[in-house]
Amino acid sequence: MHKFAASFLGRDCPGVVATVAGLMEQAQCDIVEVSQTILAGEFAAIFIVTAPDTLDDTALSRHLQLGLHESRVDLSVIVRPAVEGFWSNGRDTQPFVVTVDGPDGPGLIAAMSRVFARHGVNIENLKAILGESGPNHALFVFEVMVPQTADPVRLRKELVAEGERLSLQVSVQHRDIFEAIHRVSPV
Repeated sequence: MHKFAASFLGRDCPGVVATVAGLMEQAQCDIVEVSQTILAGEFAAIFIVTAPDTLDDTALSRHLQLGLHESRVDLSVIVRPAVEGFWSNGRDTQPFVVTVDGPDGPGLIAAMSRVFARHGVNIENLKAILGESGPNHALFVFEVMVPQTADPVRLRKELVAEGERLSLQVSVQHRDIFEAIHRVSPV
Protein backbone atom coordinates (compact mmCIF):
# COMPACT_ATOMS: atom_id res chain seq x y z
CA MET A 1 0.00 0.00 0.00
CA HIS A 2 1.06 3.56 -0.77
CA LYS A 3 0.23 6.51 1.47
CA PHE A 4 -0.67 9.83 -0.17
CA ALA A 5 -1.59 13.32 0.96
CA ALA A 6 -4.27 14.84 -1.28
CA SER A 7 -5.04 18.52 -0.82
CA PHE A 8 -8.09 20.29 -2.22
CA LEU A 9 -8.80 23.99 -2.52
CA GLY A 10 -11.71 25.76 -4.18
CA ARG A 11 -15.26 26.99 -4.02
CA ASP A 12 -17.35 25.42 -1.26
CA CYS A 13 -20.69 23.81 -2.08
CA PRO A 14 -23.02 21.23 -0.53
CA GLY A 15 -21.78 17.71 -1.23
CA VAL A 16 -18.11 18.59 -1.78
CA VAL A 17 -16.90 16.18 0.93
CA ALA A 18 -19.22 13.45 -0.37
CA THR A 19 -17.79 13.93 -3.89
CA VAL A 20 -14.16 13.80 -2.75
CA ALA A 21 -14.78 10.80 -0.44
CA GLY A 22 -16.66 9.00 -3.21
CA LEU A 23 -13.80 9.53 -5.66
CA MET A 24 -11.36 8.17 -3.08
CA GLU A 25 -13.61 5.13 -2.63
CA GLN A 26 -13.74 4.58 -6.43
CA ALA A 27 -9.92 4.61 -6.48
CA GLN A 28 -9.92 2.03 -3.65
CA CYS A 29 -8.24 4.51 -1.32
CA ASP A 30 -8.85 4.32 2.41
CA ILE A 31 -9.11 7.70 4.13
CA VAL A 32 -7.01 7.46 7.31
CA GLU A 33 -6.96 11.11 8.33
CA VAL A 34 -8.62 14.33 7.16
CA SER A 35 -8.66 17.99 8.07
CA GLN A 36 -11.18 20.28 6.39
CA THR A 37 -12.36 23.86 6.82
CA ILE A 38 -14.24 26.64 5.08
CA LEU A 39 -12.72 30.13 4.91
CA ALA A 40 -14.70 32.96 3.28
CA GLY A 41 -16.58 30.48 1.10
CA GLU A 42 -13.43 28.59 0.11
CA PHE A 43 -13.19 24.87 0.86
CA ALA A 44 -9.78 23.61 1.99
CA ALA A 45 -8.98 20.02 2.93
CA ILE A 46 -6.12 17.58 3.27
CA PHE A 47 -6.87 13.87 3.06
CA ILE A 48 -4.28 11.28 4.06
CA VAL A 49 -5.11 8.04 2.27
CA THR A 50 -3.72 4.59 1.71
CA ALA A 51 -3.92 3.40 -1.89
CA PRO A 52 -3.32 0.10 -3.67
CA ASP A 53 0.24 -0.51 -4.90
CA THR A 54 -1.03 -0.31 -8.48
CA LEU A 55 -2.02 3.37 -8.03
CA ASP A 56 0.67 6.06 -8.09
CA ASP A 57 0.28 9.75 -7.19
CA THR A 58 -0.03 10.84 -10.83
CA ALA A 59 -2.83 8.36 -11.55
CA LEU A 60 -4.68 9.29 -8.36
CA SER A 61 -4.39 12.98 -9.20
CA ARG A 62 -5.79 12.40 -12.72
CA HIS A 63 -8.66 10.32 -11.29
CA LEU A 64 -9.56 13.02 -8.78
CA GLN A 65 -9.32 15.89 -11.29
CA LEU A 66 -11.47 14.09 -13.84
CA GLY A 67 -14.05 13.08 -11.23
CA LEU A 68 -14.28 16.61 -9.84
CA HIS A 69 -14.68 18.03 -13.35
CA GLU A 70 -17.43 15.51 -14.20
CA SER A 71 -19.17 16.29 -10.88
CA ARG A 72 -18.89 20.04 -11.55
CA VAL A 73 -17.08 20.59 -8.28
CA ASP A 74 -14.62 23.49 -8.60
CA LEU A 75 -11.55 22.30 -6.67
CA SER A 76 -7.82 22.28 -7.37
CA VAL A 77 -6.04 19.08 -6.38
CA ILE A 78 -2.47 18.26 -5.39
CA VAL A 79 -1.47 14.66 -4.62
CA ARG A 80 1.92 13.75 -3.22
CA PRO A 81 3.46 10.88 -1.25
CA ALA A 82 2.61 11.31 2.43
CA VAL A 83 5.35 11.92 4.94
CA GLU A 84 5.55 9.12 7.47
CA GLY A 85 5.31 10.06 11.13
CA PHE A 86 4.85 13.42 12.76
CA TRP A 87 7.24 16.35 12.85
CA SER A 88 9.47 16.29 15.88
CA ASN A 89 12.87 16.87 14.33
CA GLY A 90 14.10 13.97 16.44
CA ARG A 91 13.19 15.77 19.66
CA ASP A 92 10.55 15.32 22.32
CA THR A 93 7.93 18.06 22.29
CA GLN A 94 5.18 19.46 24.50
CA PRO A 95 1.84 20.81 23.20
CA PHE A 96 0.97 24.45 23.99
CA VAL A 97 -1.84 26.81 23.04
CA VAL A 98 -0.89 30.45 22.42
CA THR A 99 -3.64 33.03 22.06
CA VAL A 100 -2.96 36.48 20.66
CA ASP A 101 -5.69 39.11 21.08
CA GLY A 102 -5.92 42.78 20.08
CA PRO A 103 -6.07 45.24 17.21
CA ASP A 104 -5.78 43.73 13.73
CA GLY A 105 -3.10 44.78 11.30
CA PRO A 106 -0.74 43.48 8.64
CA GLY A 107 2.11 41.25 9.78
CA LEU A 108 0.70 39.94 13.08
CA ILE A 109 0.91 36.27 12.15
CA ALA A 110 4.32 36.77 10.56
CA ALA A 111 5.68 38.49 13.69
CA MET A 112 4.46 35.83 16.10
CA SER A 113 5.49 32.93 13.85
CA ARG A 114 9.04 34.32 13.61
CA VAL A 115 9.33 33.97 17.40
CA PHE A 116 8.16 30.36 17.16
CA ALA A 117 10.64 29.65 14.36
CA ARG A 118 13.58 31.06 16.38
CA HIS A 119 12.79 28.54 19.15
CA GLY A 120 12.23 25.55 16.84
CA VAL A 121 8.50 25.53 17.66
CA ASN A 122 6.20 23.90 15.10
CA ILE A 123 2.76 25.45 14.49
CA GLU A 124 0.35 22.54 14.08
CA ASN A 125 -2.89 24.50 13.87
CA LEU A 126 -3.72 28.18 13.49
CA LYS A 127 -7.11 29.83 13.67
CA ALA A 128 -7.61 33.54 12.97
CA ILE A 129 -10.89 35.10 14.12
CA LEU A 130 -11.21 38.62 12.79
CA GLY A 131 -13.82 41.28 13.60
CA GLU A 132 -15.92 39.15 15.97
CA SER A 133 -15.35 41.44 18.97
CA GLY A 134 -15.66 44.57 16.87
CA PRO A 135 -14.11 46.05 13.77
CA ASN A 136 -10.34 45.95 13.57
CA HIS A 137 -10.12 43.22 16.25
CA ALA A 138 -8.13 40.01 15.86
CA LEU A 139 -7.89 36.80 17.86
CA PHE A 140 -5.34 34.19 16.82
CA VAL A 141 -5.11 30.73 18.38
CA PHE A 142 -1.85 28.90 17.70
CA GLU A 143 -1.60 25.21 18.63
CA VAL A 144 2.13 24.53 18.77
CA MET A 145 4.62 21.81 19.64
CA VAL A 146 7.50 23.13 21.76
CA PRO A 147 10.71 21.09 21.81
CA GLN A 148 11.90 19.94 25.24
CA THR A 149 15.19 21.66 24.43
CA ALA A 150 13.50 25.08 24.14
CA ASP A 151 13.53 27.43 27.12
CA PRO A 152 9.81 27.97 27.85
CA VAL A 153 10.43 31.05 30.02
CA ARG A 154 12.45 32.74 27.26
CA LEU A 155 9.88 31.71 24.62
CA ARG A 156 7.03 33.17 26.69
CA LYS A 157 8.97 36.42 27.31
CA GLU A 158 9.71 36.86 23.61
CA LEU A 159 6.10 36.16 22.62
CA VAL A 160 4.77 38.63 25.20
CA ALA A 161 7.35 41.27 24.17
CA GLU A 162 6.42 40.87 20.50
CA GLY A 163 2.74 41.11 21.46
CA GLU A 164 3.34 44.29 23.47
CA ARG A 165 5.20 45.82 20.52
CA LEU A 166 2.07 45.21 18.43
CA SER A 167 -0.42 46.20 21.22
CA LEU A 168 -1.54 42.57 21.58
CA GLN A 169 -2.21 40.45 24.65
CA VAL A 170 -0.50 37.07 24.55
CA SER A 171 -1.36 33.99 26.60
CA VAL A 172 0.79 30.83 26.62
CA GLN A 173 -0.60 27.67 28.24
CA HIS A 174 0.20 23.98 28.10
CA ARG A 175 -2.56 22.35 26.02
CA ASP A 176 -3.75 20.22 28.97
CA ILE A 177 -4.25 23.34 31.12
CA PHE A 178 -5.90 25.25 28.26
CA GLU A 179 -8.36 22.41 27.65
CA ALA A 180 -9.14 22.00 31.36
CA ILE A 181 -9.88 25.71 31.73
CA HIS A 182 -12.00 25.92 28.59
CA ARG A 183 -13.89 22.63 29.01
CA VAL A 184 -17.63 23.15 28.98
CA SER A 185 -19.40 21.18 31.72
CA PRO A 186 -23.09 20.24 31.62
CA VAL A 187 -25.27 22.35 33.84
